[in-house]
Amino acid sequence: MDELELLKKDWQKKEEHLPKLSYNEIYTMLWKKSSSIVKWIFYISIIELVFWIVLNAAPFFMDSYQEKLGDIEDTFSITFIIISTIFTFGIILIFIYFLYKAYRSISVVDNVKSLMESILKTRKIVQYYVGYNIIMAILVTIYTIYHLFTHDEKVMKLFQTIREEGSELKFWLFGAVIVVLGMFFVVGFIWLFYRLIYGFLLRKLNHNYKELKKLEV
Repeated sequence: MDELELLKKDWQKKEEHLPKLSYNEIYTMLWKKSSSIVKWIFYISIIELVFWIVLNAAPFFMDSYQEKLGDIEDTFSITFIIISTIFTFGIILIFIYFLYKAYRSISVVDNVKSLMESILKTRKIVQYYVGYNIIMAILVTIYTIYHLFTHDEKVMKLFQTIREEGSELKFWLFGAVIVVLGMFFVVGFIWLFYRLIYGFLLRKLNHNYKELKKLEV
């Protein structure tokens, strides 16, 4: 206990020489950090948009992809590909727009309450965007599996053979397991992907929010 008391006294002496920050200094520091974090999230979203544009546009310059696209007779499939691509780009652009607004909002706030509200809005924007991507991944996976069963000749022939052999139930059970595992994999991959990209920055933003909450008390 004596050693502990000595350590406490020694720390108290050192504490006297440490610089004490005022309310305004702490607020300014948190404001700058939050603004910087939102700016980085905004930059990452721009990079993501460019990445998806390149990824979606690159196949059109490949002869093999153009041939496959030309072989698709199902008008619904072509329409689905075009609409889903345009819709995805539209969502990303909306996401970037709201992030830019959040960044501008944080840059001009002059009180703790407004800054806290801006941080919460930014977190919700990112969470909604990640949620949208997970839902879209599930829908695209379901559609892809449906398209394989209804338009892919190899899968259709396999299904017909299994039906003729009287093993249709086993086929559907096996197919259901594959679908569930596939969806878990896709959702897990997307969740992990965005967790790595935005998770670290959101945690820092949440830390700033908690520190601001202490200032408000």
